[in-house]
Amino acid sequence: MAKVTISCSIPVDDEVVTEFLHKYVLQSRVGAARRLRMGEKGCFYTSSLYQADHAKVSRLIRRMLAFFESKDIPLTILKIGALDSWYEVDPEQRDPWKIAPQALLALLDATPDGDGQAALST
Repeated sequence: MAKVTISCSIPVDDEVVTEFLHKYVLQSRVGAARRLRMGEKGCFYTSSLYQADHAKVSRLIRRMLAFFESKDIPLTILKIGALDSWYEVDPEQRDPWKIAPQALLALLDATPDGDGQAALST
């Protein structure tokens, strides 16, 4: 079971993006705008994968990745293992935990043990 966080790689000040986060990630507009302006340190989404809500989480993450790609806004995606803690991630040295959007999509398609395709339809 992996855990992921998503933030913008660069500071973003865009009302459409703020509204997207408000609508889909259920954050206040003020909170979403503040996190977006923080860039990489402004994590706006955190989730565990392969839980009972995996299909719902997968759809939301896919929607977010497509939206930010359409806006040409690079994302910082961090992944840790199920037994790891976010406290182990050094906010100043995130590289060991960074993954590309394509790697996250592959994770969403994999089973929890990393073997084959997920049985859940996303």
